Amino acid sequence: MTPDRAPPAPDDAGTGPTAPDEVPAAADDPGPTTRERTGRFALGAYPLDARRARGEEMLGTLLDASDGSVGRFGREIGGLVRAGLGERAARVAGAGARRLIADGFCLAGVWAMTLDLSVLLAQRVRGEQDALLAPGSIALLGLALAVALVGHDRLAGAGVLAWTALRMPGLVDHHPGLGRLAASEIPGLVVYSVMLVAPRRRRPDVRRLGWLAVPAALVAVFGSPSISDHAGPIELGLLGIPALALVATAAAMLSTDPRLAIAGAVWATSLGFGVALRIPRTSAAAAALLITLAPAVVAFAVVRTRRLQRRAAIP
Repeated sequence: MTPDRAPPAPDDAGTGPTAPDEVPAAADDPGPTTRERTGRFALGAYPLDARRARGEEMLGTLLDASDGSVGRFGREIGGLVRAGLGERAARVAGAGARRLIADGFCLAGVWAMTLDLSVLLAQRVRGEQDALLAPGSIALLGLALAVALVGHDRLAGAGVLAWTALRMPGLVDHHPGLGRLAASEIPGLVVYSVMLVAPRRRRPDVRRLGWLAVPAALVAVFGSPSISDHAGPIELGLLGIPALALVATAAAMLSTDPRLAIAGAVWATSLGFGVALRIPRTSAAAAALLITLAPAVVAFAVVRTRRLQRRAAIP
């Protein structure tokens, strides 16, 4: 009679093949490490203080509720992201529509200073000569941009308005038509004035000076003498790809935080007026679309903000 085989010994953890408590992982379970990483990434939809206060609790609930099922995990992740974006949108709407619009205009002013500084420095690097390229004028613009980045919009607005006034005689010489000069300068005057009278409420932070890398990169790309007449496909790609990414980001954030979209729409409308003045016939439809973009985005932001405020007021 053949003796019975001894059962295999358990491993060091006491969970060998015959351990009664061992439960094989479900075939469609992505695993605890992957699920936890995905959950933490999804928690990014919530405001920072909410993540600090309730993040670990929400993550634990997510992992417990979706244990063993990829489908359930996906649904829970979707619900977590929607709830986080909803809470973020309610926080942003709490500032009020006027504040959000003013913030968008201030951001548009920072973008305008960044672009102007990049263009002027690139022209200087290429060796161009013009009264508008005076070193003192460029230095004043760069200082105003740095002050705005740190968080002092009012001071930056005053500085860039003074910069605009000082260069106005030269601008008149470059724009013989009053309409083109108005289309070129009035949008800047509007956003800079908003920076002066309704600055953003931000704590000063010198680390934001790191954004000066943006004009530095633009000058490095477009300051080459080889593109003084026209930019090649590489240069256009280096400018166009980030611009498209910015447009996509603004569109995705429109219902949650419309300030980025407002800033972009302001300059799209300005571009539309410029197109209408320069090519009034062939690009009439495109110009009309661009011109209506800022009013449409602002109107959407007002309606959305007020709706969120009313919803938050309901007990």
